[in-house]
Order: sequence, then structure tokens, then C-alpha cells
Amino acid sequence: ELRAALGPKVPLCADANCGLTLADARRYVTETRAAGLMFVEQPLPPEQLDDLATLTKNSPVPIGADEAIHSITDLDQHAQRGAGGVSLKLIKLGGMSAALAAAQRCQDLKLSVNIAAKIAESSIGSAAAVHLACAAPVIDWGVSLTHFYLAEDIVRRPLGLSDGAVVLPAGPGLGVEVDEAAVARVRVK
Repeated sequence: ELRAALGPKVPLCADANCGLTLADARRYVTETRAAGLMFVEQPLPPEQLDDLATLTKNSPVPIGADEAIHSITDLDQHAQRGAGGVSLKLIKLGGMSAALAAAQRCQDLKLSVNIAAKIAESSIGSAAAVHLACAAPVIDWGVSLTHFYLAEDIVRRPLGLSDGAVVLPAGPGLGVEVDEAAVARVRVK
């Protein structure tokens, strides 16, 4: 139904957040084939690498990893088991240098890449993700930002999105200016 409503050109993917069994994941990738999903992210728990290998062998949809990716070693293990790609997150990989090294390793391993923010990050985190996306050698699964989920952001001008695109912010540092009054309003005391 989503594919029919969105049309054939809009990228569509699914994220199970480790919530499926191998049998459920097999059924899901088979039954959603007609939707033309770009990928299915983390259908299985991270420790189930043998089940991941079983799933990827016959899946009509590329299988991506997210919750399982914290290091270069994780990238290698998932590539060996047939993962089609990964979501790279600055907060899980330890910052910009480590995330850029991971993106470069993904290119070597021929893994597709999605640069992703954690849920409801501010425009500060989203700006950092956009900078990573601009530096990464490939981001064929796109960029997933989440600052627009916030009722109030903590920057003077939140990153703008238009027609599914975001522009690299200009200016010093990450290119966004912290709104100290907004920080004070949301500070937990």
C-alpha cells in the first residue's frame, strides 16, 4: 500500500530493530518483494550472525545492519555473512574519524551505506551526520536525519529539508548555531 501511494521513484526501506525471528524475516522479505524495498534493516538480533547468513543467501531484498555495527570488525563480520549494507552512526562508532574510516571500509567491502542519526537528535547531531555524508566515499542508501521529530530544536536555525534533500550547513564548526535559550528551556535539572 505504501509503494502504491508513494509511486515507484520514492526510496522505501523497512527497519525491524532486531524484532524478527529468522522465519518471520524470511516471510517478510518474500512477502514485501513487490514493494521494491531498497533494504530491510536489522531484522534479526545482532548476535545472530549465522541466521543473518542464512537469510541473506536467498533474500530478494538486501539486508542491512544497524544495531550490530560499532566497529570495523562488525563491518567485516556482516560483509562475510552477506549483508548488503549498513547504517553508520557517529554516536555508535565513536566520532567523525572512526565513522569516516568505517565508511571507507564499507567501500572496500562493497557494502551499501546509510548515514543515520539516532532518533530525535538535534540539528547539531544531524549537521554532524550531514558532514559525514559529504565526506564518505559512498552513501547509496541515503542519509537518515531525525531532528525534524523534535518539538523544539536547540539551534537558532534547524537544518532545512526540501524535497527529501538537505544542504551541507555553512559557517564555522558544524555550521549550526546553538540557541542557548532553547538549551536552558529543555535542560533537565
